[in-house]
Amino acid sequence: MSERTEAGPELQQWVRHGSHRIPEGVEEARLDRYLAMRFPYRSRAQWARIIRDGRILVDGRGARPGQRLRAGNRIEYHPEPIPEPEVSADIRLLHEDDWLMAVDKPADLPLHPSGKYFRNTLLSQLLLARGETLDTPGLRVVHRLDRETSGVVVFGKTVSATRFLAGQFEHRRASKSYLVLVHGAPPERFFVDARLGPKRDSRIRKAVGVVPAPEGVSAQTEFVRLAVGADLALLEARPRTGRMHQIRVHLQHAGYPVVGDKMYGLDETFFLKMAAGESLSPEDEARLLLPRQALHAWKLTLLHPRDRGPITFTAPLPADMIELCAARGIDWSDGNAGLR
Repeated sequence: MSERTEAGPELQQWVRHGSHRIPEGVEEARLDRYLAMRFPYRSRAQWARIIRDGRILVDGRGARPGQRLRAGNRIEYHPEPIPEPEVSADIRLLHEDDWLMAVDKPADLPLHPSGKYFRNTLLSQLLLARGETLDTPGLRVVHRLDRETSGVVVFGKTVSATRFLAGQFEHRRASKSYLVLVHGAPPERFFVDARLGPKRDSRIRKAVGVVPAPEGVSAQTEFVRLAVGADLALLEARPRTGRMHQIRVHLQHAGYPVVGDKMYGLDETFFLKMAAGESLSPEDEARLLLPRQALHAWKLTLLHPRDRGPITFTAPLPADMIELCAARGIDWSDGNAGLR
């Protein structure tokens, strides 16, 4: 089972924060007045209270509201820790060298800080383990996976390596392969070539859907059936483009929605309930089959920044998908030993 974690004592010391250096040409000014002018989302009195609470440092030292600032002073802001949802901390290292790091991301772990997640993200957890922060990162995001999608994630360790790796995703030179459990009995092979854009008939503002030309952007995905059970199938998905939610939307469009997908699966009311802060009912959970979308980034091949030679990273099928396969009569191991 994946370990669950909330921010412990060591994480509470590392919170969302920011720094700002006083630019040249700024006349000497009181700290509280300068902050209210530069960051007007808080009043001068509010900034003064934050300063007195010790959450503002000037050049690494505690400060007073009336302290005078000069060009070149560095202001650091350390807000109070904000409670975050618990996440899985079962992160497995696949490869690391001087240029890059590849890990197997568990499901239910956001990739990078966003919204209500900051400390409890893959990037933050990895930086924390290395004694680094977002101000001085030794790891940089190259590509993205949805929070509920598990599997291979690669980070660059230098600016030039990150640029080289990210360029391969941007120009479709990285080869990606996913494993996905779907409802229904799809054919052995099928190809979806369908443009993607805003889903106008959805009540979910950010939902993506298939749109007619010339609307949206082009998107193509190849699917191969690996194994089939009574009512579910295990597929390999090979996206030829890298659009947001592409695999999930293409499978919904083809009539084989992804197991556990609350947005593009059997019923989008699952997502709407959760967005409204409601709990899913036992009946909802029974229909979903998994608490997360059954999509796994299985294999990734790209050129290494060191010698420009190909390198492949593989993350085995996770336990929750293996258990569901067994429960639904899907013998995914026959002829697919490489998936283990």
